[in-house]
Amino acid sequence: MRRLFLSFCLFAWAGALAQTPAATPPAGPIPLEAFTKFDEFGGVKISPDGGFIAVLTGKHGRSKILFIDLKNKKTLAGIEVPQDCEIDEYHWVSPTRIIYMLSQRQGANVEPTPTGEIFAINRDGSSSRKIYGYRAEESSLDTRLATRKASFATAELLSDLRKDSDHILIAEFPWRHLGNVWEANPDVKPLISRLEVYSGKKQQLDMVPLRGASLLLDHDDNVRFAFGRDERAKLAVSWKPQPGSEWTSFELEGFVDESVVPRRFSSDDRSVFLTGLREGETFNGLYRLDLQTKQIEKVYAFDDSDVRSVVADFADREVIGVRSYSDKRRDFWLRKDDAAAKTYQSLQRAFGNQRVTVTSTSEDGRLAVVFVDSDVNPGDYYLFDTTSMHADFLRAGRIWIEPKQMLPKEPIALKARDGLQLHGYVTRAAGDGPHPMVVLPHGGPHGIRDWWEFDPEVQLLANRGYTVLQVNFRGSGGYGAEFERAGYGEWGAKMQDDLTDATRWAIEQKIAPADRICIYGASYGGFAALMGAAREPDLYRCAIGYSGVYDLELLHESADPASPNDVAYLDRALGTDVAKQRAQSPVYNAQSIKAPVLLIHGSADRTAVLEHAKRMRAALEDNHKKVEWLALRGEGHGTYDENTRREVSERILQFLDANLMHVTAAVK
Repeated sequence: MRRLFLSFCLFAWAGALAQTPAATPPAGPIPLEAFTKFDEFGGVKISPDGGFIAVLTGKHGRSKILFIDLKNKKTLAGIEVPQDCEIDEYHWVSPTRIIYMLSQRQGANVEPTPTGEIFAINRDGSSSRKIYGYRAEESSLDTRLATRKASFATAELLSDLRKDSDHILIAEFPWRHLGNVWEANPDVKPLISRLEVYSGKKQQLDMVPLRGASLLLDHDDNVRFAFGRDERAKLAVSWKPQPGSEWTSFELEGFVDESVVPRRFSSDDRSVFLTGLREGETFNGLYRLDLQTKQIEKVYAFDDSDVRSVVADFADREVIGVRSYSDKRRDFWLRKDDAAAKTYQSLQRAFGNQRVTVTSTSEDGRLAVVFVDSDVNPGDYYLFDTTSMHADFLRAGRIWIEPKQMLPKEPIALKARDGLQLHGYVTRAAGDGPHPMVVLPHGGPHGIRDWWEFDPEVQLLANRGYTVLQVNFRGSGGYGAEFERAGYGEWGAKMQDDLTDATRWAIEQKIAPADRICIYGASYGGFAALMGAAREPDLYRCAIGYSGVYDLELLHESADPASPNDVAYLDRALGTDVAKQRAQSPVYNAQSIKAPVLLIHGSADRTAVLEHAKRMRAALEDNHKKVEWLALRGEGHGTYDENTRREVSERILQFLDANLMHVTAAVK
């Protein structure tokens, strides 16, 4: 069994101890709860002075924060939030104080939503206070005392202001008031404010001139760069030549608009690093923008995939590398002789065929919390000393998962019928195959993709004897702009052909028997599952749609007119031809479906409203098709409550078992 204690288990730094063990299938089925429970231990962050760590734990892994004294190896007082709340995020703001934000359940909804508030507490449990938010208003008869005011906005931490332990810097995104309801406004201009972490006293310092802006701070904690939309709704840069000067704006030319992500200032504060797609290029790259001259220099780009993120040194000042993701994650070090880059490479070598991610560091960069995971390992936390090169095991995120009993994700590649290169993964059930197979298309779909990582749903299916096929069909992210654009207008058409081609490829490769394949997906994956059953009625023995969209006309009509970006996205993704939308919708093709169908949907789903599933069920019943139904009270886009997650998994396994394991006749 994996380590079942919270205290530290120390061992010497040795690569052999860190390798992923070979898969050893368990003697029997692993309890279903092992795959449906949330991480018990996560969100590990080290204090600025390196003396303590804080960890998220409790129900859903988010109801408590515990503080652990690293010197004395013991747990101190912690935080436990009310029953209807969970901790959304938290941050150390000094060696002795943290701030945290809550999500709270609203009405009958099961999944909590962020409240936009900020709370603060000392690590010994003292001085607990709500310092920001719509319920933070405080009155006092003594006019000499500072009072907190209500803020109807969402706050984003910009800096813990290392030189000022009593204050933090936040960006405020004011809500809009619609009737008697407040809601987030994606197009608002953010405010910059200094917030006192004991009293909650707030001082507004600035307003950014761009709407929905992303912000960067220089190395002295001054907000001096913004990227957002100007008054003409054009994406633009705004910056301050000096901390006290006025904002200066200009359009960022030569980039595909939606691709640009500001990353950080250069060490001399004269330039900004950003990732984005240049017009005429195929993949996102890393660029340096000189703010004085407005000149743009390409720093690095991979030749087969996008730059997805940058890697900083352990003191979080210099950009030392870039990170990409093709079949697996890949790093490129901008300066191979850099000490921090060498340390990262040593870490990666020590942990072999796993991913190593630094989640937080002490202020001086000496100590770091490192998260190590893989396709079979849901993740372990280590405390790493960059000076001694020694790593101490802290805790596994899911202590009940034994990595050697999990089954590996094998990267695959194949050609679609039109010659387009496709990538994906196969997770094979243990034992001699071929085994019955589940085709599992991902959600999104545009810009989203499947990854080489631990997936509890995939592992559950594999543990129960099913091989799982995941395909990054055209439109998926990470394979360049052309590949993503190739999916526009192709819902239920070429995107669907990619899944069909991959399924037939798996049959040809003897990965799966031709007569024992089910297609199952959630969100867009639910759409693809039902459309697959309609377009290929003799290929799939069953289909499962979970939180799916089934009527593209309804989806297009439901776009929020107050969010132009959402409308523009759906215009690109679906097109505006209603006849074509209907032709590519499962709800209008139900007559072609032969396979039994299971529909699962949450009553509180606001992304794919329940009406989608109701229309799909009605269309199937009107055409005398076999359909099973599971409505989830209070659940949104997916399933949040652990008991309901178990119920859904049980129902899916029962459905698969009935249609794949014990039936040999061809689909009629």
